[in-house]
Amino acid sequence: MVRFLRVLVLVLCMCPALAQEPTIAWGPEIPHNSRNLNQLQVIGTGSENSFYTRYTENRQITLERYNRSNQRVWSIAIAPLSPEGKRAAFEELVVLNHQIYLLSSVTENYRKIIYAQQIDAKGNYMPAIHTLASTTPDATIHAQTRETRLLLILQQKAEPQQTDVMLYQGSFKPSWTAELHLKGLIKEMQISATGNIFVLSELPASNSPEAAFFLYRFDGRSGRNTIQPVGSTALRPLQAKMEIMNEDLIVAGLTVPAPFVASLAPEPTGTFYYRFPKGRFRNYIHHYAPIDSLFLHDYKAYKPDKDHSQRLRYLQLQHLLPLNSNHTVLLGEVYTLDRNQHHTDDVLLFAFDQNGEALYTASANKHQTGDVNQVRLGSYIATTAQDTVKLIYLDFEYNYNEQDEIMIATSRAVLKTPVLAKVAPDGKITVRPLRNTQTGRHQDFYLVPTSAYKINNKEFIVLGSGIGYYKFGKLKF
Repeated sequence: MVRFLRVLVLVLCMCPALAQEPTIAWGPEIPHNSRNLNQLQVIGTGSENSFYTRYTENRQITLERYNRSNQRVWSIAIAPLSPEGKRAAFEELVVLNHQIYLLSSVTENYRKIIYAQQIDAKGNYMPAIHTLASTTPDATIHAQTRETRLLLILQQKAEPQQTDVMLYQGSFKPSWTAELHLKGLIKEMQISATGNIFVLSELPASNSPEAAFFLYRFDGRSGRNTIQPVGSTALRPLQAKMEIMNEDLIVAGLTVPAPFVASLAPEPTGTFYYRFPKGRFRNYIHHYAPIDSLFLHDYKAYKPDKDHSQRLRYLQLQHLLPLNSNHTVLLGEVYTLDRNQHHTDDVLLFAFDQNGEALYTASANKHQTGDVNQVRLGSYIATTAQDTVKLIYLDFEYNYNEQDEIMIATSRAVLKTPVLAKVAPDGKITVRPLRNTQTGRHQDFYLVPTSAYKINNKEFIVLGSGIGYYKFGKLKF
């Protein structure tokens, strides 16, 4: 009896820990013949907890629908046509109000005409093909959706380099159209909950550092636009990420001293942060600061460069996520391509308070390597819960014993076990293996973190790769 009670107490103690561990509910195996899973990506969620994917091979695009059980329902080849039945050029697949639409174009008489055609939940092309807009043949097309809103931007390359910005809601006629000379190349677009549009553009490296990026705001009702440069006379922004958080617009990134030439990919030496309350450009907060010198010393001592000086020049920003109390965290990954191998090394985190002051700088130290032609198992999944950052990635360096203690592993013995790294509010990181994901070397089936699609902060659609098959699953934190 005493022994039974001890076991019961142990189980009860373990239950909260198990409940807090992320879980993955995998769907059925989907066989494939030499399919390049690096070209398979989730593009959005449909009705009844379904989702859509896009697969590209030899310029042929395939659209697929998966049901709530992560089972493939149908797969169709994308073959766009004009309203007259002529062959059209593929532009984009977008999910609008849980429905999938094909955007295509036809170029004739020195004009490019943009069309939209719905594909229904059974994979049938709907007969109606709607004309959205027209532009010059050289224009680049950008599309973004949020719920019932479609943002379409047509950016011309030749003079006068006019850019048309159009917002559609509930019909295929734009609610408004704005025509302007948009500076630089579009890097990111956001649609707020109220329909306001934000566009972040990057100017060439030869531009002055005080205007390295430009931020545009378009009023959701009228399309009236305002512009805000992002930069400094002393420091040049190198990379930037943009997100809407609690109705505020946040832009943050990396900097170097102004004289540095951006086209030479210098190593970043600092960070910048802008907060625009309610998304308006007046009374904004901005802050520039050097990267913490103690962090850099410890980081480079632990992971030295080949030349012991330029490791962070390969840092690529990927996420800007919210924390409690209007705090923010900027995440990037060190990525290099060496001959025929990908290397995804280390996730760096820069946490800011509501005024842009540094809370901490930290790194989840890892090293993931894979052949270019293999499935990209590298990279990571990131989310936040209150004031904690959570990362999931595969461990290519270590194994773990039953007490979750690290054991050095050889390249032949490494299990590639998913691990959960938690970054506390003080920047300290704890790492432990996830043993209930049904993945790893023992299963000959691996999680592919780089293909994860975020549904919300607590749920992701994830991809797993096996020999001759793959699975989709739902990851829940």
